[in-house]
Amino acid sequence: MNRGNKLWESHRMILPEHRARMLESEITPYVVPMLHEDVQEMIEYRVQEAMVRRQPLKLVVGESDGEHTVEGRVVSYRTETRSLQIHNEWGRFQIPIQNIVRVL
Repeated sequence: MNRGNKLWESHRMILPEHRARMLESEITPYVVPMLHEDVQEMIEYRVQEAMVRRQPLKLVVGESDGEHTVEGRVVSYRTETRSLQIHNEWGRFQIPIQNIVRVL
């Protein structure tokens, strides 16, 4: 008797709180907050310091689907695109500096 996945299909459910959160995230996209000049300068200073000292850095990056944490070493800064190149165990990433929300 092979029923496939029918036994587990009937037991799936979503809690009302989770459903509301899923619907809310579909309706309202995340908007990267505008940071004050002082905060932007502090972020740029900490990034530059980590780049010179070759220390790993943990960044909170705002994207269209929410905030994400990225950790790695800053390899380079590209002035023409105003983006950082971060290297970690998953590879190299380009992160626009205006999307950085904070440095941890």
